[in-house]
Amino acid sequence: MVKMRLRTRLINICIRHKYNNAQDDIHLPRIQWKRIRLKNSQESNQENLTSKNDKSTINSLRNSPVIPVNFEMGYHKLFAKSEKVPSKLNVNIQISKKSTTEQNINSGIESNNKTNIHDINRQVTELDQQLQQKFQELRESENSTNIDSNVNSKNDNVRVNEINMQMLPETLHQQLFRKDDKENSLSEEEIDSIKKNLITYGINVEDATRLPNVNLKLPALEGKDVEEHFYNIGKTQTKPYLKIISDIMNDIPKMPTQWLFKEGWTRYTADGTAESIEYPLEDGLIFDVEVCMKQGPLPTLATAVSNKAWYSWVSNSLIQSISQTFDTQLFTPNMLIPIESSKEEYGHRLNQHQKKPKIIVGHNVSYDRSRIKEQYWLNCTGTRFLDTMSLHVCVSGLNSYQRSLLISKKIDKEKEIWQSTTSLNSLIEVHKLYCGYEISKEGRNLFVEGTLKDIKDNFSMLMSYCASDVVATHNILRKLFPLFQERFPHPVTLAGMLELSSAYLPVNSNWQRYLEESESTFDDLNYEAKFTLAKRADAVCHLMHDEKYKKDLWMWDQDWSTQNIKMKSKISKVKSANIETNITEKIKEQSDTKYLSDDEEEEEDPLAKEFAYLEKTRHLLPARMPHMPGYPAWYRKLCPKQSEDEDWEPGPQNISTSMQVVPKLLNLTWEKYPLHYIKDRGWGILVPYRNDPDIETKLPLENLLAQCPLPTPNLSRDSSDDAMATLSIDVQNDLHKTEFWRFKKKQDKLYNKIYKGTGVWCNVDIDNCCYFFKLPHKDGVNFNVGNPLAKDFLNKFSENVLAGLDVSAAEVLKIARMLSYWRNNRDRIMSQLVIWLDNHSLPSNIKRTKRYIRYGAIIPQVVVSGTLTRRAVEPTWMTASNAHVERIGSELRCMVQAPPGYNIVGADVDSQELWIASIIGDAHYKRIHGATPFGWMTLIGTKSNGTDMHSVTAKAIGISRDHAKVINYARIYGAGQKFAQRLLKQFNPSMTDAEATSKSRKMFDLTKGKKVFWLKPEFINDDLQDIAYTSSQAYKIAKLHGKAYQDIFLKSEWMDGSESAMFNRLEQIAGSEHPVTPFLDARLSRALEITNTDDDDKFLPTKINWVVQSGAVDFLHLMLVSMRWLMRDNARFCLSFHDEVRYLVPFKYKYNAALAMHVTNLMTRSFCASRLGMRDLPMSVAFFAAVEVDTVLRKESTYDCKTPSNPHGLQNGYEIPPGESLDVWTALEKSGGSLGYWHDAKNRKVK
Repeated sequence: MVKMRLRTRLINICIRHKYNNAQDDIHLPRIQWKRIRLKNSQESNQENLTSKNDKSTINSLRNSPVIPVNFEMGYHKLFAKSEKVPSKLNVNIQISKKSTTEQNINSGIESNNKTNIHDINRQVTELDQQLQQKFQELRESENSTNIDSNVNSKNDNVRVNEINMQMLPETLHQQLFRKDDKENSLSEEEIDSIKKNLITYGINVEDATRLPNVNLKLPALEGKDVEEHFYNIGKTQTKPYLKIISDIMNDIPKMPTQWLFKEGWTRYTADGTAESIEYPLEDGLIFDVEVCMKQGPLPTLATAVSNKAWYSWVSNSLIQSISQTFDTQLFTPNMLIPIESSKEEYGHRLNQHQKKPKIIVGHNVSYDRSRIKEQYWLNCTGTRFLDTMSLHVCVSGLNSYQRSLLISKKIDKEKEIWQSTTSLNSLIEVHKLYCGYEISKEGRNLFVEGTLKDIKDNFSMLMSYCASDVVATHNILRKLFPLFQERFPHPVTLAGMLELSSAYLPVNSNWQRYLEESESTFDDLNYEAKFTLAKRADAVCHLMHDEKYKKDLWMWDQDWSTQNIKMKSKISKVKSANIETNITEKIKEQSDTKYLSDDEEEEEDPLAKEFAYLEKTRHLLPARMPHMPGYPAWYRKLCPKQSEDEDWEPGPQNISTSMQVVPKLLNLTWEKYPLHYIKDRGWGILVPYRNDPDIETKLPLENLLAQCPLPTPNLSRDSSDDAMATLSIDVQNDLHKTEFWRFKKKQDKLYNKIYKGTGVWCNVDIDNCCYFFKLPHKDGVNFNVGNPLAKDFLNKFSENVLAGLDVSAAEVLKIARMLSYWRNNRDRIMSQLVIWLDNHSLPSNIKRTKRYIRYGAIIPQVVVSGTLTRRAVEPTWMTASNAHVERIGSELRCMVQAPPGYNIVGADVDSQELWIASIIGDAHYKRIHGATPFGWMTLIGTKSNGTDMHSVTAKAIGISRDHAKVINYARIYGAGQKFAQRLLKQFNPSMTDAEATSKSRKMFDLTKGKKVFWLKPEFINDDLQDIAYTSSQAYKIAKLHGKAYQDIFLKSEWMDGSESAMFNRLEQIAGSEHPVTPFLDARLSRALEITNTDDDDKFLPTKINWVVQSGAVDFLHLMLVSMRWLMRDNARFCLSFHDEVRYLVPFKYKYNAALAMHVTNLMTRSFCASRLGMRDLPMSVAFFAAVEVDTVLRKESTYDCKTPSNPHGLQNGYEIPPGESLDVWTALEKSGGSLGYWHDAKNRKVK
């Protein structure tokens, strides 16, 4: 019996040690806990505890009490022979140390058995040794997933490439990459050359860190390698949708001439019959929705066409003439358009029709999608959306320069040949481009400006107008979709776009609370700022006394004129007599009410009698009193006129930070110079250059000089020597110039001596004593600053560049920073269409939760390809910033919250665009990961030890890492040195032009390198050697030969920079006849695909930017397709913004989804590397740094998202706990190494 107790105790120790979270660690279908009865003690005592037989050990474990069924599988894995071990799951159990085990055992033995303790302990020790030996053997022999808890340990069996960079483990490498027999290894000389080049940038390849291996068994690929796998799964996912698109592109029925005015759907067949139906019958529709804008965001009517019939839909609100606005009621799914369900279906369980793939085509179809009932269900149906506007942007998109020319209609058709291949994005323009003629949009204004009655009165005409848009969309689709397929041949591109079209954001009652909290906080702080400004305006108004404003550095140029009251000269005698009578009666009446008591005699009010004469003068006042007579004009503008409105208050109630006078009221300075405003120049500063006391000026020069004294000239010998050294050159340069230029040069030299700040010279002289310098605008010197209190300048106050003379300025600017986000985004956020799910639409598990609240969803109106680079765009959610402690309402993203039983799972792709650019450079250089300094820093460099590219750049030119990061990305995007120079000055306004130029040049020399030219072979001779020539040398040689430099030299190249190889390859791609992305062969827009051999191609920077950013879009599409393949229908796509991707996942699959995200990153990057000819991948980028498993949408699961409108944070304010951040090793442990039961060999099916 003692032995039995001992064995039970030992097994329970093992269980508690490793399996305390068994349900999360091992995911088996329908796991149930059950208690196994012990055999009788007599039978148990006969078993040999120290037996070395695996089978007997397993039997002893099976006979232990309180062991869950799924543990049995785990123990089989530990003790069964290797050929019998299941390959799906490997659980690594560790036993407590011997001393702990003995202590636990001894404490459990009854006192009457103390004499047997020595023998028992010996047996336990032997068993412990056997278990540890079995664990070690299993680790070495098992090929399935191994969960290694010691992530810091090093594995001696790591794979490295030629320059000592750790690569994928052998098992993963074999699964992902096809063995390439033709692959040539580099020679020793080439490898030494790479290492020497890296050393010049301070990189020692021998110092490379090592990560623990990840022994992960991937699901069987759909092909012989990762490239073929992605092609096949993309084709599988798009195949049913392509079939439907092909059908709908055929001829469609003729449009009906009469439309039935009946609620819901009506179907019109080719034979002319019309019948009411619950929803359209076909799988493919071209669809258009119209909304009466004055009545709210809900659909008013819609039309659709399939290859068999026409359809019309009419809302109940139009039939009943009932408006449904934001203010009147909450919107529910039954107010929307049903596309695949009846009124009695709520989406709890999707039927086969709803799961079936279906396509809805529209122009800007995301607008129409947000009015469809089923799109708000928690379960995602098989319907996807194809946007002809996005297809147009892919095929014929514009850059910003081309767009501005088309909008302005100032195009030289002979010079701008691209204009015949593109257009703006509206339905009218796109139809004209592809179909050759314009369509009418006359009915549109009735939906924008009309009422429901207007629409009802013109029902037939407006329904035909809506149907004509459907016909136009069909015409565009027939012309455009074949072009799209030709230019984007890889099936993953279309599959990714279809997945992006299904974005979904769950919300709950906290959404309404968020709106209320943000609005009330904004109102409170805005009132506080207004009160402070009003006090300041009242104080400044006192400068009118003794004309003190003339000596004020800010208010001297304001309008201080006043309005006087024009009194009447006299009144008639009759009117005067009436006045006397009225005065006497009023005095008596007032005396009766105010001074008469019960025991006092009636007596006259002495005050009323004394001031009675004033009553006579009241009738001398003019009929219309001027607004605030006696107050200066600038002050009167701040004060509303008196009215009967109950909200009216006296004083400067109209004041706000957006008013032009406010910076002057706050006495704001820039670099200690007072701010000043000129109409055509915007805001700037006053910089004195004369101190002549005799000069007459309007501005208070004396006070200005007192605050901003002129610099004292430095008459040192050094400066004199410098002047002498350049005197002859200065004189020669000045000879023979006109007086104008000599005078301008003299002025230039003068202002350079008196002012060294960041203000922009604009050649404005005020009162012959002061220069006006414009404030620097973030977009360049050609732009004026309209408001120094705008968002772009608020940060300058904390840097003490923008400042005020007293605390009121600091107070107002602090509040302005808080108000800026909500002020700029309020309208977009408040107008979000939220559909609240009623009880019928909610699954039973949500309704059973203890804390039942309202649940709903927002369909973000995502344009899946909205820019030239094919980036998805959306005005609210894809531009939302992270929560900031100083921004009201910036917790917006956190209001997307999973309903009970669900989690939001996602990750941020680490340095996505930098990695894309670096791998392009590495592949072009030597086809080795990390072969270029840029590649090595991106792959191995870390922020903590200062070896990542941002830290290296920051250290090299002496700026902060954050600023270096922005500039690095700008350079990768194709920005030049001038742009970097402007960014440097924007980040640090005190930096001089010369310093900014020096730093930007140094940075570009270090990174991009130097531009050089190589001779064409036929020009190489004894005089012209085969060497690299600089730009100036190339132009001189070409001039000597009387030829254009393009005739003598090859295309220019970059050299001697950490990123030279990358930029050379990017320019090769961008300059090719038909540029394509390196991953999915996506073609550049026709509008920029212009053959131009001139190196000065004005579109080259745009094309370079396109290669990287469009490559990032390929990366996103690959990720979306991979997650669809890995998770099937068990995860719903939420949103992608910047480099983040998020999914809504049932709680029970959250760890499977987290592991799937890691696997997606591995497979996507492996595909990209393989496409560039590199059949391997570094371990440092194989998996995400972390996958966030959370219940809300936030960048990191630990962010509490405190803001002025959420001061207590999510945890204390909303009772939302932190989520989990899982690296790949933790994800493996939490998921039990499983990607989901649907990937089991027996059940595996491709959907």
